[in-house]
Amino acid sequence: MITHGVGPMRKYCLGAFLLDLDDPTKVIGRIKDPILCPIENEREGYVPNVVYSCGCIVSGKDLIIPYAMSDYCTGFATIPLAELLGVF
Repeated sequence: MITHGVGPMRKYCLGAFLLDLDDPTKVIGRIKDPILCPIENEREGYVPNVVYSCGCIVSGKDLIIPYAMSDYCTGFATIPLAELLGVF
C-alpha cells in the first residue's frame, strides 16, 4: 500500500506498508523513512512541498508509482521491488 503523509515543515512524502493477503486489516510491516519526497524543482506550485500518488503498478521486478507534485504536474517513480521489500 502506498500512502502519503506530512512531516516537519509541511512536507508531504510517500510511504509504504504491507497488508496480510488473507486479512488486510493486519499490517505486516511499514517502512520507517519515506520512499519519495519532493525535490527542489517539485516544491513550487499551487500546493507547495507536496508529492502524492493515487496508486501504483508492479511491472516485472519494479514498482511504478505515478505521482503528482505541488498540484502543477505529474511524474513517475520506479523502485525495485526487492529493494522496497528489503526495508520492511
